[in-house]
Amino acid sequence: MKEYDVVLASGAEHLREGFEKHGYRVFKCAMNYDGRRMFPNADVYARIPDVEMLSDRKVIVIQSCTGSSRTDKEVFTTSDRVVELLLILDILAKPCRVEEVGHKQYQCEPIVSPSHVEVVLTFQPFALQDKAFKTGEAISCKWAAEQIARACNKVWVVNPHANPNLPWVKAVAAKGVYEEIDIMPDLIKFAAAKFGFDKYSIVTPDEGGQERFAVEGFGKKRDNSYSVQLSGDVSVKGKKVILIDDLTKSGTTLLKAAERLKAQGASDVGLAVVHVMPLADKGEQLLENLVDKSRGRIVTSNTIHTHVFCERRPESTYNVVDSLVKTI
Repeated sequence: MKEYDVVLASGAEHLREGFEKHGYRVFKCAMNYDGRRMFPNADVYARIPDVEMLSDRKVIVIQSCTGSSRTDKEVFTTSDRVVELLLILDILAKPCRVEEVGHKQYQCEPIVSPSHVEVVLTFQPFALQDKAFKTGEAISCKWAAEQIARACNKVWVVNPHANPNLPWVKAVAAKGVYEEIDIMPDLIKFAAAKFGFDKYSIVTPDEGGQERFAVEGFGKKRDNSYSVQLSGDVSVKGKKVILIDDLTKSGTTLLKAAERLKAQGASDVGLAVVHVMPLADKGEQLLENLVDKSRGRIVTSNTIHTHVFCERRPESTYNVVDSLVKTI
């Protein structure tokens, strides 16, 4: 038996096969009496039917904290994913066996809890609100990280958008309960094999990527959520380039950067982005557009389960489980 068991929350159930292939026992949450994870009033339902099998075991709970994609049968918001995760952690902290002893009468008997519980966030909740940009704003990314960390022994975050130098990130990390998992090196290798690149340069579109990945890139000025301006030059003449980023919603920045690289003499450009995010009002249409405009020259991971990549283009989708089992 492996040293830990895996519990998959709703946003991570697509990772089951990957963990089972590596030999892990995998558990998931059950549905309510309507066969759903939501009650009719939109309350979140959580239950681990086999929780007794986790007694005195190390447990890793995995959740992707973003809204629903086309692959979900029910509509989840980021908030729903966070609440579900906190409910799962509460189940594991105080598990009990329930028996019906009479009409609407139930008896609860405590059972042994897991010996150690950690969380892996394949996508960080409220990732775009990692700091206050205006007076009076809630730093929802900070709040979520602190709440989750209080409810378990440790939180791992796959390529978080929140900069590790932010004061709140430093403070949580200093307590030894927060750690990042960087899957970009594995994704780059996956991309090189997919694109048939033997020798290549790595470039990132903007200053944030330059700080995260310590590679060359451009300057970026954003006009709005879907329009950006890039500036600057990189030395790519005659070279094959893998253009990397941690997150995209529409691909606008990636596509403009790819155009700029070709204009500066790159012989070929392939895109590699860790997280591709469906949008609440547009679904996965912008991701479809990104695939079309890049002529399919893009790879990503399955940190977020999307129809565009995980279902329709699995050959272009790196399985994050292969990185997780090497780290946690």
